[in-house]
Amino acid sequence: MHADYSDGFRKKPLEISIGEEVKTARTSSGLTLRELSKKSGVSTAMISKIERGQVSASVSTLNSLAEAVGIPVANFFAATVEQREISFVRFGEGMTVERMGSTYGHSYKMIGRVSSDGILFESFLIALEKPCSGEPLFQHVGIEFIHVTKGKMSYRCGDRVYELGPGDSLTFETDAPHGPISLVSRRVEILTVIARPRNGHSAA
Repeated sequence: MHADYSDGFRKKPLEISIGEEVKTARTSSGLTLRELSKKSGVSTAMISKIERGQVSASVSTLNSLAEAVGIPVANFFAATVEQREISFVRFGEGMTVERMGSTYGHSYKMIGRVSSDGILFESFLIALEKPCSGEPLFQHVGIEFIHVTKGKMSYRCGDRVYELGPGDSLTFETDAPHGPISLVSRRVEILTVIARPRNGHSAA
């Protein structure tokens, strides 16, 4: 029988809630099971069982996983307490993450993350620098907002190309192919905010 936890009155079992948080942290960090195992010292089989909610992981094991992805271990218990989720990052801080675009001269720093009612909301500071190796186009589930804070670039969204400079913004559904196709400036910096289903594909 399929269990439905979406009605807001039935709480998920602790193991499932923690497992979902572990998997979300791993995928947000761009790590495979094997890579997380190598960084944390926890076996791939154990991580897989934790993510599926099949075992009750010890605090020491969860702490090893949290350190490997660079977050407080308390984040794994966020869905088990009655509180509003808040993400606060001071100027200059944030977690550097690896995304597919990182291979094209992009660097990503996550500066916010909140998950609520099945929606994952993430914000990034992205820096693009010449030369970029290739023209990456991304497609994933969700809605994205980008705001240019420095530099100029040509950005494709669907079948249109937009010339963007400081202060310009775009908001779009991310199932359309999108991404920078050329940089006018040597360096471009943008703020990106992405909202997607919690179990949707990781955004790029």
